[in-house]
Amino acid sequence: MARQMNRSKRNSLLLLVFLAVVVNLPLLHSTWTDSRVQADGVDVTATVTDGSTQDGSWVTFRFPEDIDPDQQSWHAEVDQETYDEAQRTGELQVRVLEDDPAAFRVDGQVESSIVLVFTLVADLILLLVFVLLWRSSGRLRGQLQAIALQDVERGDADVLLERLQGEEYLISGDVLELEPGRVVLDLGNRSVVVLLDGHANPVGYQQSARVRARLL
Repeated sequence: MARQMNRSKRNSLLLLVFLAVVVNLPLLHSTWTDSRVQADGVDVTATVTDGSTQDGSWVTFRFPEDIDPDQQSWHAEVDQETYDEAQRTGELQVRVLEDDPAAFRVDGQVESSIVLVFTLVADLILLLVFVLLWRSSGRLRGQLQAIALQDVERGDADVLLERLQGEEYLISGDVLELEPGRVVLDLGNRSVVVLLDGHANPVGYQQSARVRARLL
């Protein structure tokens, strides 16, 4: 059971990492693209297209054929001054990658904060989930101590803290830590530090162990 819980925790953490990558990818890609445009782009004059496709401060334009042989229409939100000038002249100044017309930046372009806000909110949610996961599965919300009454034996995958008589218990769980004279067993939501008191422990790290011991 402890092994299954550890595997479940690892899977949950891997899922959180995957979600964090997915959530942050659009912002990272946008930032990387902007840096490429600034460093390697060329300045061109684009042609503003049919005004019927424009809405508010959005402009629709096309690049020269040597930049975009397919003559696709591109869109950008610009400030009011740039919009009015584009309407008057029918032209727009754009910096673009010669081999990738989809990577561009228009002079006077208005930056949208939607992607940034979404990313920050999603990251905050993922962080809260991570904290809750870590606290709920944390190594140990409680830790017991016991003295072994016999040698430690190999056990099965079950977690067990069974009272036999008085303070004597049968303890079963995965080995969390190994040190001379003691072994720590994982019971899922807590651990037990078993002092060997001269008894042997042939069980290795992360293997299932079982021992009769007296709780302190």
